[in-house]
Amino acid sequence: MMQETALRALFPLLVAAVLWPSLGWAEGAAQLETWPLTELEEPSGITYHAGRKTLFVVSDEGGIYEVSTTGKLLASGKVGGDLEGVTSDPASGLVYIVREGHEVIFEIDPGDLSIKRRFTIGRGFGGNEDFLKRGGDGIEGLTFVPVEGHKEGGRFFAVNQNDPPVLLELSLPIRSSTERFASARVIEAYKVGSAPLSGVTWDPLAGRLLIVSALWRVAYLADTEGLYQGSADIPGLMQEGIARLPDGALVIAQDSGGLIRWKPVGKLAESSGQ
Repeated sequence: MMQETALRALFPLLVAAVLWPSLGWAEGAAQLETWPLTELEEPSGITYHAGRKTLFVVSDEGGIYEVSTTGKLLASGKVGGDLEGVTSDPASGLVYIVREGHEVIFEIDPGDLSIKRRFTIGRGFGGNEDFLKRGGDGIEGLTFVPVEGHKEGGRFFAVNQNDPPVLLELSLPIRSSTERFASARVIEAYKVGSAPLSGVTWDPLAGRLLIVSALWRVAYLADTEGLYQGSADIPGLMQEGIARLPDGALVIAQDSGGLIRWKPVGKLAESSGQ
């Protein structure tokens, strides 16, 4: 969850700012559609599932939802806890969600939204056993990057909100282990933008990572080696997740409620050359 004190202090500014996209404040903001979806309790993460051609959304209240690409709720389930990120493996079709606080990743069957396996993320990195601080503002986003020939089928990336605010690469044994309860570990950490960080997604059309900061209302751009490539303004209020659709549109999950479908231009257009 975002830091409540900071958000309360900035709330008047954020309320005003959320109206600016219709005036062209964010790039391409005229091409914007809002999906209220009141059934979603505090949406905090979103991903596009290529196999099912739908979106999966998680919430701060422990819910997981399947939503059509036209904004209709298709299914819902309950995992519990503060869920903050969601992604999928296109090869297997399995969905992965992360719970903040305990820093646990759940493997989910997209058909019935049941839990298949759990991976606990170790807090150590670089000789510091408490690199991901206990009781801090923890994992806020999760994404999977398919890689041909990779022993696990691809690479997992996450963002830590604060303590420290970094892009993480995680080693997750989704192929090499069949254990129901297994471990994940941090293998790289990169500084890519200003704290707090609130979401991350792999953008296959542009071939890069999009890292969201809800407080600053921007998406930072980075490659899979943590190289910062710039930033771009995004519309909405308390944006905690972002996903790319095959037609180039982005769908943004707002912790304040609902989703936004947005067709950007400029830096966030689907071509990495723009």
